[in-house]
Amino acid sequence: MAVQLNSKPLLAVMLAFTLSLLSACGFHLRGAVDVSADKAQLSLQTDRANDRLSRALKRGLQDNGIQLVANAPYNLKVHKSVFKRDSVSLDSSARVDEYSLTLKVEYELRSLKNDLVKNESAITERVYTYDADAAAAKDEQESLLRDEMYDAMATRIIRSYLAFDSNK
Repeated sequence: MAVQLNSKPLLAVMLAFTLSLLSACGFHLRGAVDVSADKAQLSLQTDRANDRLSRALKRGLQDNGIQLVANAPYNLKVHKSVFKRDSVSLDSSARVDEYSLTLKVEYELRSLKNDLVKNESAITERVYTYDADAAAAKDEQESLLRDEMYDAMATRIIRSYLAFDSNK
């Protein structure tokens, strides 16, 4: 006579065990950072309120639980955001074989009293191969790389903001 085991309770126990291991090891979603109370509100100024960097910054700040308010303890101002696309190499027919994408951002952080906390610039760069015979696919690849670069830059700026010591 064969004994049948009910798999639902066993599955529930295994799931609970796995979740407890994940929480015990300190697992956090990528990009999520603990925010101190004095940095939970921020004022954001950019030249173009609806460009890719502004949208990425707003999304990243919101994902980290930072509220955007007018009279916040700190003001993050993006001075300049420059995106460049340069050819890197040519093939034997003198057609572009690789492109370099560069994003440079200059920004500053000021306190509510308008004291300069930090003035920085950051650069990120990607290189990709280009095939004129598959131009539509390569244009889509470039667009995805641009989005990735703006998201990475926003994450870098937010981490810089969260990393400074506000007690100094």
